Amino acid sequence: MANLKAKVQQSGRLKGKAASQTSIVAKTATVGTAMRLGDLTDVNTTGQADAVMLQYDASGGEYIVTTQIENIEIIGGTY
Repeated sequence: MANLKAKVQQSGRLKGKAASQTSIVAKTATVGTAMRLGDLTDVNTTGQADAVMLQYDASGGEYIVTTQIENIEIIGGTY
């Protein structure tokens, strides 16, 4: 895999470099309006409120908003 570097400037211009012989050409780069967490297809924000957290629900294949932690093991390390 080639070593790639890219930079998006505030002016909207995009610059890119490739360390190998492969060349990268960006024809157009557009940054639209800000996305929200709920815009992601695998995040269900139903029930969103203060002091809730996201938890992955494997049966539904998405992250859900919850106030309860289920099926978790917390390992605090060795002190």
